[in-house]
Amino acid sequence: MKYIWLILLSLVSELGVTKAQEPVKMGKLKSPKLTEVSGIVSSCTHSNLFWVHNDSGDKANIYLIDTLADLKATVHLAGINVVDAEDIASLMIDGVPYLLLADMGNNLRNRDTLSLFLFKEPVLDKLNKSYVVAREDIMEIKFRYKDKRRDAEALFVDPIDNMIYIISKRDFRSTLFRMSFSDAKLGAVLELSPLMQLPLTFATAADIRQDGRYIAIKNLTSIFLWRRDENQDILSALKRPYTLAPYEIEPQGEAICFDRNKRRFYTISERPFGLDSYLYAYEY
Repeated sequence: MKYIWLILLSLVSELGVTKAQEPVKMGKLKSPKLTEVSGIVSSCTHSNLFWVHNDSGDKANIYLIDTLADLKATVHLAGINVVDAEDIASLMIDGVPYLLLADMGNNLRNRDTLSLFLFKEPVLDKLNKSYVVAREDIMEIKFRYKDKRRDAEALFVDPIDNMIYIISKRDFRSTLFRMSFSDAKLGAVLELSPLMQLPLTFATAADIRQDGRYIAIKNLTSIFLWRRDENQDILSALKRPYTLAPYEIEPQGEAICFDRNKRRFYTISERPFGLDSYLYAYEY
């Protein structure tokens, strides 16, 4: 079904296809562990490295790759069940870097309650290739949508106030939702109400720059970039006109992240039918 959507979006979407600049091909995914990468974020504690994860079919794992897309380490999240992880975000809490893994894929809309998993970003030893995050060090945030079941593959955390934003995928207009860590209580299920519709559909990934000044949302054919003014809230920023960032369509591109130091962003794709996947870098 998702391949039919790709064809339809390419042919009839009013959004069109961006005129791609030539991206910098950083490296090719080679590890057999990484066949369905659907989320990426720049590491805060490891320079020039990225955290990625697969979607459905994998265990509760995240992986560290370098700028050549070579696998450097595997981290297992102990004691949790991940059904369909679709994005990953980074954030700072009291000066400590954390990661947020989003188990919110819901292609068949058969899950009522979805989960986000919050844990400190692992600090790794170059001599080790595998690590475990203990269950007691992982916070699960359960949520559901108030009006209906939805599928979502894109989220980001605003670095200004640490509010979490989720963007639906299979709505005619991708819809924005918001939640706060302060509302998350042990065992409670947060109910999210729609905030606004976005001028795109089939959102597959999102990220916000480290300083909060740029927001990127992508679907399978395009990358939409919003500039955010100082002291501007997220909703007001997303109501402004967007620009279409350069993008060369990938086999199944479902991941994007900003560089922490340079004015560039990165994309990486799943590997459907065994097709090659590369880590691409774009200037913006």
